[in-house]
Amino acid sequence: MKSYIDKLQRSPRARDFYNSLPRIRLVQDRIGKLLEETATQPKVLDAFLKTRIPRASAGAIFVGAGDSYAAALATSYFSRGRYLSCDPYALAATPEMAEGKQVYFISVSGRTSSNISAAKLVRNTAKNTIAFTADTESPLALATKETVELPMKYVPKSPGLLSFSISLLGSLMASAEKLTCNFGKVWEAASKDCREVMHRPGVNYFLGNSIAYPISIYYAAKMQEILGAKAHSVLLEEFSHTHLLSLSKSDSVSILLFLDPFNIGKKLESALKGQGYESTVIELKGSTELEKIFYGVFVSQLSVLIAAKRRGIVTPRFLTAKQKLRISDQMIY
Repeated sequence: MKSYIDKLQRSPRARDFYNSLPRIRLVQDRIGKLLEETATQPKVLDAFLKTRIPRASAGAIFVGAGDSYAAALATSYFSRGRYLSCDPYALAATPEMAEGKQVYFISVSGRTSSNISAAKLVRNTAKNTIAFTADTESPLALATKETVELPMKYVPKSPGLLSFSISLLGSLMASAEKLTCNFGKVWEAASKDCREVMHRPGVNYFLGNSIAYPISIYYAAKMQEILGAKAHSVLLEEFSHTHLLSLSKSDSVSILLFLDPFNIGKKLESALKGQGYESTVIELKGSTELEKIFYGVFVSQLSVLIAAKRRGIVTPRFLTAKQKLRISDQMIY
């Protein structure tokens, strides 16, 4: 039972922050296994980055649902608008947007029904349809003309950690050439800088501009899945127009800083704190844009998992919400 914990403690990337966490009874400790999984990411991502993925043509559409929507949206921002992004149901509602274009469907499982339906709808009118998936025999892979195999094994009912990182990297690799990222250095920085995510009894807001926005989508999703917390992602500029008006002192606001040309992130944090609201700024660090993106991804993963450890949570909350999980499965698959 202790083998995966022992392995985690031997990892130079994981030892420091893991040893600072409270010890809990190791019975079905899925959170511990997820912490171990995070430490394997640099090696896997380094190897994947060395492979070649054909560059998407201008105007290509990247499609995804859930975490994969965040990956698709990040790709659009990363390309400075060279590529588009949408969720599969939006594409299914207006399939003509894919006419004559390459369409990339991002889905580790390859079993999301809206992806499969959308892929079938645009197969004959799109220039090409490509599936990013870990299962080359999945319904999505069979519904598209080409497949890019993601280097991992699909595990059902698992909160996307390694799967998200691989999907995001693959999508970004299709959108740009000569990407560089020292994933080990980025992981080390994230593990040292991350702290337990703010978890207030009210709503936990995650704000971001440009590429930081899809990371905020992902951050909020992990809060919901793993901690069962109320969390929302909001564009940095839009927060002050809408959600701010219903903000309460029981809420928290986390601001991911990246490409903030008018410095409104720190201005907002200062204004909120001045009125007694909980707010913090998380600056995305790195030598390259890709490193900053994955710094944000790693910080979001680690901070939520550390929060779970400190609260004695051994199983992601969504797995214990059986009724909601059944509804979710009915809608997604």
